[in-house]
Amino acid sequence: MEIVGDLTDSEPSIFVFVDESGDLLPKEVGTTHLVLSAFITKSPSVAACKVNKLRYSLLSRGFNFENFHAADDSRLVRFEFLKQIREIRDAKGVTIGIEKMENTTSHKLVGIYIKLLAQIAAEVIRLNVNNSPITFLIDPTLDKKSRSEAKRVIKHVFNSSNQRNLIYFQSMKRDSCGQIADYLAWSHFQKVERKTDSYLQIIMDSFETRFLELDDPPG
Repeated sequence: MEIVGDLTDSEPSIFVFVDESGDLLPKEVGTTHLVLSAFITKSPSVAACKVNKLRYSLLSRGFNFENFHAADDSRLVRFEFLKQIREIRDAKGVTIGIEKMENTTSHKLVGIYIKLLAQIAAEVIRLNVNNSPITFLIDPTLDKKSRSEAKRVIKHVFNSSNQRNLIYFQSMKRDSCGQIADYLAWSHFQKVERKTDSYLQIIMDSFETRFLELDDPPG
């Protein structure tokens, strides 16, 4: 008979939820920009509660609603979502984007994607003034081989600074906090791709958001 002990509470962790907007296709056939964004909080259950509260409210009002996804949501739902997250405390946003170069292949864009993840990880270290454990969750956009490489690179960034860490690839679409990361990435993407920053401005008014630049820009 298997004996399972009680789970004990671990030291409070920083949770980082990372999602992207744009695609990994060459500029000639895909988007012009690629954006990665992170929603960072020590209170993921509180933030998730805000998102779930809105979802249940929409269901009760006749919306057949499963999850929030900025690119697919109506304008009404977007503003309801952004209004809800204004109530979130103890959170920060980090976002970074690049404009694709001409003739950059999908293979090279995967490498750039991993560099963007590493840049976000380095910023999390800077923000982690209390040296808390880091739980880093990434949308599984990359294929299995590339996810392994990304995990290796991010592990190296954290371990080089003696940061305790766990790294997972999980669907941001299915995670309430991941949906906040999706909205941040989409809003940043709208600014660089569509030249509109109305959604991004609301997020910036909700919680501190830092914009990063890639240390090694694609050439």
